[in-house]
Amino acid sequence: MWRQVAGEVRWSFTPPALWLEGVGANVLLSGLFLLISPLTLHKHGWVVLVGIYFATFVLADVTTTNVLGVDADRTRLSLATGVPVQRILIIKNLALLIIVGLPTLLATAVLTATTSTHPMQRTGISVTDVALPILAWLGVGNLVSALLAVPPRALGQRWAARRDLPSTVPWLLHLVLPYGLYYFVAPIDGEQRAILGHHLGRSMSGAARGAIHLGIGVTVWAAGTALAVAVVRRRGLRMW
Repeated sequence: MWRQVAGEVRWSFTPPALWLEGVGANVLLSGLFLLISPLTLHKHGWVVLVGIYFATFVLADVTTTNVLGVDADRTRLSLATGVPVQRILIIKNLALLIIVGLPTLLATAVLTATTSTHPMQRTGISVTDVALPILAWLGVGNLVSALLAVPPRALGQRWAARRDLPSTVPWLLHLVLPYGLYYFVAPIDGEQRAILGHHLGRSMSGAARGAIHLGIGVTVWAAGTALAVAVVRRRGLRMW
């Protein structure tokens, strides 16, 4: 499988590099918005806040929610040759983790270790706090990809077919949906959701909270992936 993951990473950097276009655009947008509207200071530290902000904003893109459609030809070929859809999703998720998730987690660990007064204690906690939205986004993205897989087409072709509503509406929806989901899970003012509740979160140790956050992230990813597989098995992979 790791050979296939390496091939997926290489494909991501091969022109036209459709995945990286979305990632790059969101990195730029997230930086610009951070300058325009600074984030609210998070009670667990600015490193965690910035890490969560960039992880969720960068992944709030069709890069994550259209993993089965952005390279539709390769996906169809894999399915036609008998590759299970769950394997395709896992390979693409691991590639995204390497390209986006791993650099974000490494940056979080380094910044925490160099700025915290208790680096050994805080680093692991900060990393798990940031890992939660990354894993959750991948799980949600897998489900959305199975429901709304949209193959890439030139803007000129989309414009020429703009009156074809069965094609145009899903295309527009798949563009705006990631940002709508982002606003729901992480409001633009930067104030993150207190998943465990403020009182419960304060009464728990950092290690316990980090373990629970990591467990929630893995659970959301597993649930989203399982639902995506069920959708494809039930109706096939429908390209819009």
